[in-house]
Amino acid sequence: MTNSSNAAGAPKRTAVQIRGLRKVYRTRGRSVVGVDHVDLDVGAGELVVLLGPSGCGKTTLLRSVAGLETPDLGEISIDGKLVFSSSQKKALPPEDRHLGMMFQSYALWPHMTVFQNVSYPLTSLEPSARGDIKARVHDVLTKLGVAGFEERFPSELSGGQQQRVALARALIGKPSVILFDEPLSNVDAKVRRRLRQQLRDLKQETKFSGIYVTHDQEEAMELADTLAVMDAGNIRQLGTGREVYERPNSLYVAGFVGEVNFWPAELVGVGPHVAHARTDFGTFEIIGATASMQVGQKGHLAIRPERVNIGAPGAPVADPAPRVRGKVREVVFLGARCEVRIELPGAEVMAWLFEAVSHRSPPVAGGAVDVIFEPGSLQWLPA
Repeated sequence: MTNSSNAAGAPKRTAVQIRGLRKVYRTRGRSVVGVDHVDLDVGAGELVVLLGPSGCGKTTLLRSVAGLETPDLGEISIDGKLVFSSSQKKALPPEDRHLGMMFQSYALWPHMTVFQNVSYPLTSLEPSARGDIKARVHDVLTKLGVAGFEERFPSELSGGQQQRVALARALIGKPSVILFDEPLSNVDAKVRRRLRQQLRDLKQETKFSGIYVTHDQEEAMELADTLAVMDAGNIRQLGTGREVYERPNSLYVAGFVGEVNFWPAELVGVGPHVAHARTDFGTFEIIGATASMQVGQKGHLAIRPERVNIGAPGAPVADPAPRVRGKVREVVFLGARCEVRIELPGAEVMAWLFEAVSHRSPPVAGGAVDVIFEPGSLQWLPA
């Protein structure tokens, strides 16, 4: 990330640097902005995950780095080498950018065997850099659990096996940067989890740098060193997965990265460290007031469902937590947790109950409960 440094205090090497990148698609007299003046740094050994819905610009940004799209404005450098500059009219072709890439559609050549597919990137290297091609291919296939398939063709492999072969091909040339375009979206959930684990292990071992595109929040949180949440061609928030999840900077980010309860609210008091927000069902304390918060400001009060507890009406609680009387509308059993939807005066709240599944009976639809907000968990999200 920008301005990062190592333990000795020296600036950390930047694998990818993007400045002022803009791409506009023009068709049939219409203009659609794909990427809108984006700045982004990817540090050496860092995996930046671009997370967002379809059409948010994440794939356009990735393809611009790869050289598969030509932006209208901006600059891109890879390992300190300028590969694109609109002002200098420079655009290196993909093969000269020394990148590995793993596509959503696998992009394996059907007429080539697994060995031929995986070894292909080595043919572009100088002979001295190729090493023992057979040994290198066997090594990377072994790490990914597809050794022994060297003589098979892609049509003879399952979807998960094809994905692992595609990943092996992306890794074989030891590129400085690897680009991932939703590479796990076409495999089932169990295979996807296993491949994510293998990808984490490989990253730990090889220390590659990369940019990873996905619309899957769980995948993004598991893989990202840095998470970039995108919307309408812009990066709306950049940080670790924990930072983005626990301290979203907008209602859009909070809603896209996980589930969130939110209600229209107005700030009625702002102090040095504490603010108060009024909703249709009460006024609540917000810990951690900021300088941008002003009395009369409208926005939303928000809380994650796992931070919402439920108690019997009027039952004492250990902490002086804010509570609101409500009526259970629906209880949904999801194995590891129960989702409980509760009607409040003029609003609704969802709570996730984890211990209720194994230790006690969950509340019953139609029953009255006290909704208890964990102290310090309510957040202010400006409009």
